Amino acid sequence: MYLKNIYLRGFKSFGTKSSLIFEQGISIIVGPNGSGKSNIVDAISWVLGEQSPKSLRSTSMGDVIFKSKNEELAIAEVSLVFDNTDRVLPVEFAEVKFTRRVYIKGGSEYFINSSPCRLTDIQDLIAESGIGKGLYTIISQGQINNVILYKPADRKHIIDEIIGVSRHKIRRDKSRAKLDLVEGDINRVNDLLHEVKRTMDPLAIEAQKSKIFFDLSQEMKNQEVSLFITNINNLNRKWDEENRVSEKNSSEVIETDKKVQIINAQKKEFESMFYEEKDNYNKLEDKNYSFNLLDSQLSNIKSMILNQKTSVETIINMINFAVNDISNAFNNKNIPESENQGVQVAEKKEVEKTIEKIDEILKLIDEFFSNAQEWAKESFLKDVKGFREIITSELCLIKNMFVSVSGSPKDTGNEDIKVAILPENKINIEDRLNRLKEIKGYAQLNIANLNLLLKNSIRLLDVSKKIKNEISSKLNRKKEASNSGQLKLSRYFDELNKLSSRKHFLENEIYRSNLKKEQIKEKVKDLSIKIFDEYNMSVDYIMKNFKPSENVEMCESKVRQLRSELVKYRNINPNAHLEYEKVKERFEFLDNQKNDLNESRKSLEKLIIELNQKIREYFNEKFNEINENFKYYFKILFPLGEGEILLTDIDEAGDDFGIDIKADTGNNKSVSLQLLSGGEKALVSIAYLFSIFAVNSSPFYIFDEIDAALDDANLVRFLTLAKIFALGRQIIMITHQKKTMEAADIIYGFTMQSNGVTKIVSEKIKDNYVQAS
Repeated sequence: MYLKNIYLRGFKSFGTKSSLIFEQGISIIVGPNGSGKSNIVDAISWVLGEQSPKSLRSTSMGDVIFKSKNEELAIAEVSLVFDNTDRVLPVEFAEVKFTRRVYIKGGSEYFINSSPCRLTDIQDLIAESGIGKGLYTIISQGQINNVILYKPADRKHIIDEIIGVSRHKIRRDKSRAKLDLVEGDINRVNDLLHEVKRTMDPLAIEAQKSKIFFDLSQEMKNQEVSLFITNINNLNRKWDEENRVSEKNSSEVIETDKKVQIINAQKKEFESMFYEEKDNYNKLEDKNYSFNLLDSQLSNIKSMILNQKTSVETIINMINFAVNDISNAFNNKNIPESENQGVQVAEKKEVEKTIEKIDEILKLIDEFFSNAQEWAKESFLKDVKGFREIITSELCLIKNMFVSVSGSPKDTGNEDIKVAILPENKINIEDRLNRLKEIKGYAQLNIANLNLLLKNSIRLLDVSKKIKNEISSKLNRKKEASNSGQLKLSRYFDELNKLSSRKHFLENEIYRSNLKKEQIKEKVKDLSIKIFDEYNMSVDYIMKNFKPSENVEMCESKVRQLRSELVKYRNINPNAHLEYEKVKERFEFLDNQKNDLNESRKSLEKLIIELNQKIREYFNEKFNEINENFKYYFKILFPLGEGEILLTDIDEAGDDFGIDIKADTGNNKSVSLQLLSGGEKALVSIAYLFSIFAVNSSPFYIFDEIDAALDDANLVRFLTLAKIFALGRQIIMITHQKKTMEAADIIYGFTMQSNGVTKIVSEKIKDNYVQAS
């Protein structure tokens, strides 16, 4: 496995898409300062999970995105492609590409073969491959000089990280942390056991009494529950009986309703016929009443006609009487005519007598009119009034003429006084008499009309009487039918009333049954609530798990006896035995927990001992190999010197010790490491790191200017070591040394363009291949 390709886009100085192709062996990256060589180291560390901007020579993660005066990108992306044909990485791909992408707005994305993933997925995948953070496969600029100056424990930490001992140490440290927790748990359990034991002893005494109380209570519960079931069963039987009665009554109510509907239908049909006949009867009765009224009216008309005829005849008689009297007064032969111009002379006594008769006639007319107002109709009164006014007017005029003729009042002493009747007065009186005769003729004409009306009214009365007799006969028959129908209708109503009374009685019975059922329901509810409150058991549970009492009286007697016995234990804690069982159970649980914790402590202590033994054996095995490698590599770098690494400060645990480096560079010079020159420190550090790398190889190593402090002689020795170390390994070095460039298999040259973008030129030395990108 080795690093095959690096693809960069927008990362630091790589503003354009760039790529580098590597092979096994030594690859050299050269270029002037500031051309972006170290950015390759930062890019590889960044993809493999570096999270510290300071380690990437930045102040924030956003600083890794390319920026220039004229251009600023919004994304940075780097991909590492590894050759995995030897399946070092546990995947089925011959090539594995790790990609990291960051955005200027924030947020990072990771990909494995272009599939999104998490950083932990990448770290888990490369954990066993020898690459990653903390394994010193990437040595940054200036870091090489500090390795030799580390404390002994830090030097040992380098070995632990590279050879894989740290994993076992992490496991051992976790086990120690668990052991501390177990020790704490054991102490707490001991305290709890002490407290529980102190509570459990007094409860044991109370529990014995409580057990007796519990047994008595349990027996009482069984008896009461059996009584409860018996009572419930009795109530259920009553419920079923009431249900049966209620259903029977409900069925009868339904049948009654059906009968009521049938009778109502019959009654309705009969009522329709009955009321139709009754309506005909009422109409016939109204017709009979109308004919009776008409008959009465015809009789009244007949009487009125007779009255009118009599009245008119009276008026005619009065007119005849008046005309005769007045005419006699004028036609008296004893009254001589005067010789003077035909004046007729009459006795004053005769004239006054005529006036008195006229007054009598007027009085009779007034009396007739007054009597006529009591029986005559308005139209007849109007005609009579007309006759009266005409007759009265004419008689008054005649009377006035006689009064003017008679002159002074009557003189009782002179009975033979004569009065003169002038011809013009006589003519006027005769005219008035003729007028009265004309009125008489009109009255006689009315009498003829009244006679005709009277004849017609008598005929109508005869017809009305025949019709009335026929209607009366029909009316009697209708009345008998109506009375019969009314009797039948009454029977319908009586039958409906009986059915209604029966239905009302049945409904009352149903209501009574429902009321009893409600009472039963309430009793069941009260019993259920009581038994639940007393023993916290549902009815379903009781019915499934208990039996009814076989002898109720004996059961009730037993309950009373148990109640009296339970009174003796009323001052004890009834739950003491339960509390004791709980406390005892808790004590046993804690004791078991203590035993489990002791077992866990023993297991952890054993595991820690085994891990320490394994770490010590593995470290000693690798340490001896590393020491041999160090001596070999040190001799290459310092031909006249000798080097060795030693263990220091070993304790009983086997993990609190360090690594001391003994370095004699030759030239009769034996000084401490701090007093070595910069080049010597670099060479000793290289020998130390290479000796560790040789024990647990990584797919690639990246060295950033680790040869900067070396002179030509030391550089030659370093390159000799590098060529030996590069066999079967991949080394990528960043350098300014020409001799180092000569050792390269591939050279990449970096230059910085005017737009701030790094330009890459590569040359493959073996095949003399040059590529610019």
